[in-house]
Amino acid sequence: MLLERSHLVQPCQTIGQAEVTKLSTSHYSRIQLHGLVAALICADIFGAIVLSFIIFTVYAEPLSYARTQLWAGFGGFIIAWGLASHSQGLYERATMLAGRRRLLMRAIATCALAFGLIMLLAFGLKLIGGVSRFWLLASAASACLWVLVVRLLFRQHLETLLRNGYCLDRALILCGSIRTGHLARDAVERESRGQIRVTAMEPIPGVSGGPSLAFVEAAIRSGSIDRVFVAGFDEQVAETNTLLGRLAQLAVDVTLLPNFQGLRAPSLRVASIGMLPAVDVACRPLSPVQAAIKRTEDLVLGGVILLLAAPVMLLIALMVKLDSRGPVFFRQTRLGFHDKAFDVWKFRTMYPDVEDGGVLRQTSRDDDRVTRIGRILRRTSLDELPQLFNVLSGKMSIVGPRPHATTMTTAGLPLHAALEGYSSRHRIKPGITGWAQVNGCRGEVNTGGKLQQRVKLDCYYIDNWSIALDAWIILRTIRLVVFDKDAY
Repeated sequence: MLLERSHLVQPCQTIGQAEVTKLSTSHYSRIQLHGLVAALICADIFGAIVLSFIIFTVYAEPLSYARTQLWAGFGGFIIAWGLASHSQGLYERATMLAGRRRLLMRAIATCALAFGLIMLLAFGLKLIGGVSRFWLLASAASACLWVLVVRLLFRQHLETLLRNGYCLDRALILCGSIRTGHLARDAVERESRGQIRVTAMEPIPGVSGGPSLAFVEAAIRSGSIDRVFVAGFDEQVAETNTLLGRLAQLAVDVTLLPNFQGLRAPSLRVASIGMLPAVDVACRPLSPVQAAIKRTEDLVLGGVILLLAAPVMLLIALMVKLDSRGPVFFRQTRLGFHDKAFDVWKFRTMYPDVEDGGVLRQTSRDDDRVTRIGRILRRTSLDELPQLFNVLSGKMSIVGPRPHATTMTTAGLPLHAALEGYSSRHRIKPGITGWAQVNGCRGEVNTGGKLQQRVKLDCYYIDNWSIALDAWIILRTIRLVVFDKDAY
């Protein structure tokens, strides 16, 4: 029994008619997230140390490595793990409650950074002498695998708790109308994926049928409410200001839910211009720092790959020339960043008299326009290697949405006409490979559904870019080049 008064609103009731009853949150037990995080920290560190000790005992000790380096390594690991996990926000609430992919990517980045620091201490600065390199590498791999497994078990446990009536926050909604209250309740529970449960709804204090401010304060002080949502306050501005002033004196999260219904905005983010509150509805996908990091990634990877592939490219150029008449390279105008046209370079894989036409025809399986050597190049994606020059010139990236030809059509329509919002995939530079390609979107884009799915995956990549995601896409691309039998 937590409160003496609460309107537990049923769908068929109005707020003013709600039955006076006692507010009980017994069926919404609150998950103590800080306890889970503490257990996770202990599991990460303890598990990594135990695995490292086992590897040392089995491998390094028989080779007469001194145990002093073992204790030094453990001390270095604890310090490095603390720094790395803090910099990556590994144990922050936003990371812990994020999706599986983001959670695992943060864990991998933390492991890489932590053992990078240990390597720097061990070899670069010579602070730890005589360390077994194999032991360090094996410890890093085993620790990373352990941390990933622990994360998967944590997510499984959390999802099980949420399905069984637990929640992370118990919320009270203070609203201006019955309709607004129900909409807010449904949206909060749906978008939080059950992490927030609405235990009660009340009119905003000060309006007809609403509770007193003292009642709301008592609800919060009783410990039955972790968060307050204020919705539909457009016509109760004075009452809402009074409410916010009182809530600011309590230890509770308070969130305003403005009415953005009907507003078509790709994203909403709270911002401020000086003392002026504002809401960002769109933003650049990459900050200046992120753009510089991605450009550095392109220059380094592009330069290294081009240097290593140069002999192969010379051999391919000779084979293309001997296989059929025509130029070695194929140039085509495609759409790039901000819909700007640019020329993309590839090794020619089709006969020259049919490759260019007034209307672009997409390549299909068993296409009779493809040359003998062209089939091999397209199957292995080696025809894409000249695009490294586009990467180094700044027109493309290693990873990004694949560029489409300016004259390409889908279901007989230009791409911009076939799908509203198509240009959203051009918010960053196009890439040689991309998230859509490693998720099955290769080959013809001959239906509106295929185009929509490709743009959806491209936009997911843009909105979730990270170096770790780029690395994952590159690894999956290599796997596809070797094992994919459906490429043509």
